[in-house]
Amino acid sequence: MDRHHEPARLDGARRRAALTTGLFPNVTNPMSIGMMLFLGCSLVTQSVATVPDIGWTWIDFMARLFLASMMMMTLVTNERRLAGVVAVISGSLAFHAAKAGLAFLLGGGMRFADGLAGAFVDNNGYALGTVMIIPLLIAAGQGAGVLYNGRWLPWIRRAVWVAVPLCVFAVIGTYSRGGFVSLAAAALAFVLVQRRPVRAVAALLGAVTIVLLIVPIPQSYVDRLHTMQTYKETGEESALSRWHFWAVGLRMVEDNPLGVGLRQYEQAYDKYDFSNGRYGHHRAVHNSHVQVLAEIGYGGAAVWLGLFGIAFFTCFRVRARSKDESLDPQFRRFLWTTANGLIVSMFAFIVGGSFLSLALNDVTWLTFGMVGALGRVAAAAKPVEVPALHAPSRPLAFQAIDAYGSGQVRA
Repeated sequence: MDRHHEPARLDGARRRAALTTGLFPNVTNPMSIGMMLFLGCSLVTQSVATVPDIGWTWIDFMARLFLASMMMMTLVTNERRLAGVVAVISGSLAFHAAKAGLAFLLGGGMRFADGLAGAFVDNNGYALGTVMIIPLLIAAGQGAGVLYNGRWLPWIRRAVWVAVPLCVFAVIGTYSRGGFVSLAAAALAFVLVQRRPVRAVAALLGAVTIVLLIVPIPQSYVDRLHTMQTYKETGEESALSRWHFWAVGLRMVEDNPLGVGLRQYEQAYDKYDFSNGRYGHHRAVHNSHVQVLAEIGYGGAAVWLGLFGIAFFTCFRVRARSKDESLDPQFRRFLWTTANGLIVSMFAFIVGGSFLSLALNDVTWLTFGMVGALGRVAAAAKPVEVPALHAPSRPLAFQAIDAYGSGQVRA
């Protein structure tokens, strides 16, 4: 009976030890510093916020999200833990997206008007969130050998390779034009970061061709994508309004260099709208980067850009580290594939986020946490110790001859 309670006692002891040994959020990593600066800019903006109550609600949300990301950098101390984090984050959303993709196939191309919840509650956010986790899911499959190495490993990887195309079908099922653009950007980035880009392009084109032959894409989806080229001629309000919303955001920051307050673009929209209400009232900015600029000001935008710059630099440095032949081959492959997955995911958000107000989505900030953890794991890697090679001892027969010749053995 005592043995059954031993794991629980050990877990409790570990938690108490974590508190007494100073296991706190990492605040020295460049990604952590960027998060704290972003939070600081949001607090400064509160002094001039349009509706302070809204700002405090989102500051609380951000603080908890940043705390989780910084704790990740503390707790993820090796490649096994990092592989588990990547698998959990990507697999959690991929589970729902893969089911949606399967429904799209079985339903003959059904359309998804809604998403999950939180930042991905509508079809556009759902599409972008799914695109962002696809490269992370691929990285989880490629690095599964680090997390688990057994007879079930091939099946885990097969499940990943089945889930990836289903997630793509889920993106198509949202009918989101921004999701399509981010998916195309992710595919391009994924090809470019491979060791053999030409071969990767051929494989991608082959896969797309097979999919188009087997799974017919609804004509209504093709027609909607076509509006990205004809929106000026057809006067489609949804596309035309984007430019106006971005211009309104620029007017906001010109009038308020500190910003109008976190998540308060909608509250300030009517004041700076110069279209006389053509596109409605309390509209969203539909651009994550302009959202940060308008809501948190020039300082927040500088931190925002700096976070992405440092994150990309860290991932490319890890890629370079993965070429060190003194490291374990499996570990080198893990560094390479994980860095690639994070690069592609962030690039997909930069492109797709240009059409949606999703600066505070969970996946992006957790990605920053994974980047910080990856940098730490790569920096702490040590070369594999190769046992020294000793010259083989001479056979006993030759030793006897040497001893006889030297006079040590008398005939």
